[in-house]
Amino acid sequence: MRKLWGVLIFLVAYGLSPEGAGATTYLPGTSPLLSASPPGTFSFGTHLPSYIGPTTGSAGNGTALDGARVFFFDNINSTDNPATATPFNLLVWQFDSAKDSLRLYTHQDHYFGGPITTTFVAQDVMEYSVFGCNGAVGACTTQGEWTFLSDVIAVLDLASGSPTYTFSGTAPTTVYRGGSGELGIINAYARDYTFGTAFNYFGMRASTISFIEPDADPELDAVVAFNRVNFPPPGNPVPEPATLLLLGSGLAGLVLWRGRKAL
Repeated sequence: MRKLWGVLIFLVAYGLSPEGAGATTYLPGTSPLLSASPPGTFSFGTHLPSYIGPTTGSAGNGTALDGARVFFFDNINSTDNPATATPFNLLVWQFDSAKDSLRLYTHQDHYFGGPITTTFVAQDVMEYSVFGCNGAVGACTTQGEWTFLSDVIAVLDLASGSPTYTFSGTAPTTVYRGGSGELGIINAYARDYTFGTAFNYFGMRASTISFIEPDADPELDAVVAFNRVNFPPPGNPVPEPATLLLLGSGLAGLVLWRGRKAL
């Protein structure tokens, strides 16, 4: 009977926890079109140029998904750890309200599709670490206000042509190798994250693997934020409450049946 209670507790906890939803899902296709989601699901943040460190060579505004990039040249001579690299530069987006999830629309200038077989290209499509902050308008301008959320620290499976990655902090829920539904391969390796805390500012800088290469010039087309409850991970859905209730009820009934049988 104790074993049955253990199974019940494990399965319910597994279904409710982010880890229970599985590791990062790598999809060969593109992200769903933003226009296909209910209005209000995704929110474009306002890119704040040169908010923390100079935004360099900006060809786009960062606030629209338009195939143009915003980026800066990170300090590759400091440290491999983005959280402690100096100076503390960030590409910053501000949102009207705090959200727990984020989609990065990458901008590719060295990858045009096909197998990835070199460390340079492998890091180039994963050149972002992520930070979050909560604050009023004009806040979140110093390193101490920001929370480190995610970093890419190693490349795996490079020989396969479809590399996977190791992350510190929070790993992405989904990586879209084919880019975005709107612009395709120019946004290759777009990715979704879900964090344990909601933030109204998000910031990006180079990842560990880009510092190591070195190729620390994180380039992004756009960033959108959302709440995970409104957009379950494609191919890795969040269990519905009704499903969890049914599972729990069934296992609880099994426990009661075994208990009566023991009497």
